[in-house]
Amino acid sequence: MQHIFFHNESTPQFASLVETTTKEGILPSAQVIYKGRNTVYSFPHPNGNVNIKAFRRPGLINSLVYTMFRKSKAQRSFEYASRLIEMGFHSPAPIGYGEERDGMRLKRSYYFSEQIEAQTLRDWEQKPDCEPLLRALAKEIVKLHRAGVWHKDFSPGNILYTGNENEGYTFYYIDLNRMQFNVTSRNKLMTMFKAINLSPGETERIARYYAEEAGEDPDKTAQIAVKKLNQYLASKRRHRWVKKIFKRKK
Repeated sequence: MQHIFFHNESTPQFASLVETTTKEGILPSAQVIYKGRNTVYSFPHPNGNVNIKAFRRPGLINSLVYTMFRKSKAQRSFEYASRLIEMGFHSPAPIGYGEERDGMRLKRSYYFSEQIEAQTLRDWEQKPDCEPLLRALAKEIVKLHRAGVWHKDFSPGNILYTGNENEGYTFYYIDLNRMQFNVTSRNKLMTMFKAINLSPGETERIARYYAEEAGEDPDKTAQIAVKKLNQYLASKRRHRWVKKIFKRKK
């Protein structure tokens, strides 16, 4: 059995955590803070709390793909966060990633990053500073698009922020393993509006702020954004329908 681990050279104080977790698994003192397809833990460390994202163990085919043809989700998360920061954007500081392999098969992988105190954009319409917050976000999305950054999972839970109307806002992006850079396709970039809010009205709202900042036609931009949302919702309905069909056949 082979263990591979890597840590950021600027954070050597966390190297032992990356190595130990990769070799032995999640340590007992880590606490679950999110559980879904993957699990996120908070680990108390003398140099600051660390978030550990434990990716679900891949199936047979993907376990070979992530070794032979494609970087693991953990490695991509680390590299994309580092690149975002180099470009002037923000993500919780990447610490490292670890991979456990069995021969040519990837078994488990982990991404380590600093834990920050921040809010998510979930239920933004209920926030007292919703208006300035959304205008700041719209400005940020324009910057991302002009930089060619395509975040495929650009949803409220994956956008963190700190600050307020008076001090200004800073946005941090997470769940980065499906991100792409140097994207020039307008159609691809606009899909970042597909799940930013599941309300057509709120999606249109942020799209209009985006258009104002980008110097575009607000009506056309809002129409495109809502179309992306509707396509996304339709795909989710089809997915649920297919799952029900397969359950009935079992």
